Amino acid sequence: MVHSTHSSCLVWNQNPITVAGNGTAGNSTRSFNGPWDLSIDTNLNLYVSDGGNNRIIKFSSGNLVGIPLISGVGNGLSQVSNPSGSIMDANGNLYISDMLNNRIMKYANISSASQSVIGQVVAGGSFGSNYNQQKTSWGVAVDALGNVFVSDCGNNRVMKWAPRSTNGTLVAGIGNGTAGNGTNQLSCPLGIYVDQSMALYIADAFNGRIQKWLSGASTGTTVGGANGQLRFPTDVSVDNYGTIYALSGGGLYRFYPGSTSGTIIISSYTESFGFKFDSVGTSRASTPVASSKVASMAVPNVQGILEAVLGNARLRSLDLATAH
Repeated sequence: MVHSTHSSCLVWNQNPITVAGNGTAGNSTRSFNGPWDLSIDTNLNLYVSDGGNNRIIKFSSGNLVGIPLISGVGNGLSQVSNPSGSIMDANGNLYISDMLNNRIMKYANISSASQSVIGQVVAGGSFGSNYNQQKTSWGVAVDALGNVFVSDCGNNRVMKWAPRSTNGTLVAGIGNGTAGNGTNQLSCPLGIYVDQSMALYIADAFNGRIQKWLSGASTGTTVGGANGQLRFPTDVSVDNYGTIYALSGGGLYRFYPGSTSGTIIISSYTESFGFKFDSVGTSRASTPVASSKVASMAVPNVQGILEAVLGNARLRSLDLATAH
């Protein structure tokens, strides 16, 4: 376990180990075909959105053989179509962006699952630009009240869906789906993160920036990539200290509070789309959490970063090397 007082002290080993997938595209329980994202539960089990295989596959901690929990392309409650964004809430519920079905699925208490599971549609379900629809949904986040946030890439907006609602509410971007680079616009938002103050952080992919939208705001502020540093950001996370982590073509960047210029902390040579921090010990949230996108991440307990690497059809883990 690494103990530290600030995220700026953390340095990651640049030699990753493979924790799932064999590097060759395939549909066996040891392989992937285009993994987009992943989530981690409190037991460090992995849940991978294996997009090209149209399945969610679980890897128990330390096991390189997965168990398909949801598989088979379709729009049934036990099916998905090119699943992408993934998030685990503090209660062990898994949320998946079912991209080509234009919906968000919730799988309750997924940690106890050892075979096929049935999900629940909690946002969207049809293709379009109305507030009850999505168009190539991608990222997903959940707040402490159970509100589901969706980055609707095709509509260039982020929507919030309250529990049991049939329509979403616009929280970022322009409602009619117009793309742009203004402070009130987005262009294909991908990964998203919601902090404890309900501020929303958005990987604004085609604009090459990370945007922060305060709760209730009609415009966003660029908090990463203002100098053109981010070529195509795909995911974002924020720690307890306000330090922003953004995944872009060149690797994982760290942006300190107040600075829009970041430093690369993990180098990558392929396009990566999703990452999560795991945790060791007790987090600073009210309950232990395994994902940096659930409640409040305890930075001193961060042990590794996992990336869903599309081109290599594998997941990589990078452990902490030192704490300066």
